[in-house]
Amino acid sequence: MSKLPNIGPQFIQTETRDPIWEWHIPSDSLYLSAGAIKLLQFEEHVPRSMKDFLSHCPLEGLVPYLESVEKILNGSQGPFLELIYMLGKFMVRAQMTVLQRDVFGRGTIVVGALAAIDRQKIEPTFTPVLNSRSLINPPAPSSDASRLLLALNAASDGLWDWNPIDGTVYFSPRYLSMLGYTASAFPQVVESWISRVHPDDYENIVPMQLRIVESPEHGDSFECTYRFLRADGTWAWILGRGYVTQRNASGRATRIVGLHTDVSAGQGDRAQLENLVRNDPLTGLRSRTYYGMTVERLEQQKIRPVGIVACDMDGLKLINDYLGHPEGSRMLCQAALILRSSLYAPDCIARMGGDEFVAILPGCTQEQLEKAIVRINKAFETHNADPDNIPIRMSLGGACAEDMGTSLAQLLVMADRDMLLGKHKERIRWRKHIKSWIEKNTNKIVQIEDCRYM
Repeated sequence: MSKLPNIGPQFIQTETRDPIWEWHIPSDSLYLSAGAIKLLQFEEHVPRSMKDFLSHCPLEGLVPYLESVEKILNGSQGPFLELIYMLGKFMVRAQMTVLQRDVFGRGTIVVGALAAIDRQKIEPTFTPVLNSRSLINPPAPSSDASRLLLALNAASDGLWDWNPIDGTVYFSPRYLSMLGYTASAFPQVVESWISRVHPDDYENIVPMQLRIVESPEHGDSFECTYRFLRADGTWAWILGRGYVTQRNASGRATRIVGLHTDVSAGQGDRAQLENLVRNDPLTGLRSRTYYGMTVERLEQQKIRPVGIVACDMDGLKLINDYLGHPEGSRMLCQAALILRSSLYAPDCIARMGGDEFVAILPGCTQEQLEKAIVRINKAFETHNADPDNIPIRMSLGGACAEDMGTSLAQLLVMADRDMLLGKHKERIRWRKHIKSWIEKNTNKIVQIEDCRYM
């Protein structure tokens, strides 16, 4: 709502146990979820900026990390990125996607998800940054690399390391397992790969890579999609990326490293991240991200009329303090169910953060908006009629834009202002009502005169 930009992140829910984060590039503000803070052991000092966050990254890995991220910020390689990098004592696998860009096309808000493993468990001797577009400082095919790759098998990428001089190739355990092969059935030579490329894709794939081996005139990196034979005889669509890391004096490549990704697995990862940022993990309603996308779509399509209902839970802090946060979370979920049952399927109902919700109603006239608010209030009254239920109340405010003369951003401010007027009128009465319920059903004495509840 109108006050949220000054107090917290725009999109992710920071209380979720999922390890996710949000980065606002213009201000360099970084928001880590509770799950990300716990995963990376940042409880004592939570980074509040990306600069602070990356101060835990070794210097030798920092430049390639920033180079990779810059490519999605400037839009040269799409909005999505996966990479692996060192951070403190962890090896981190990150996924990130650009949610917003400015008028020049540069990313302004990025969200991501994390996975991490303690480096001491794998004892790596190098600092890689492996991502879906490039590979920097890759490991040599050694026992250390094998242990590292086994530890990172949760990733959907399989790593390969090719020596074009003698034709040997290191295929990681993940590379083999995602295609159904064992090490004995897939010898570590380049012919193991070449012989399994689909005949219809061969001419577009193999000669191109061999030309890159011969001379830097053909480039030092490539990306391609093709069919590859699985062990069970079926064909997998593979996204392949490679990068020349060494050439001899004559320009011939002496080492090329790369990643293989099963395209369906990669799409699954993207869907998982998309679900995390589009849906509120606690209530099951839409997230602030999805609300923003809905607003953008309605503005682009010039859809009017549109109604907005601003909702704010009353007395949640009393419940959290006297009955505990788990009970407060259950109240939020119950309120979400009441909102959902009171409105229609096409309406977007989003949890904007904490105890604040917004419903955006496309095609809703002023008259229909007023009826919707009445339905919501009646639904809460029905819930509260049962004396066994903890009383739940939401302050509601509404506004309607009949034409394009009022933007949806302005409409939200209007609905929010209307909600706050109603909240102010009912605040004292409802605080006393919750106090009475708590004292009647527990042995606790509630001090509503505390300044925290004013």
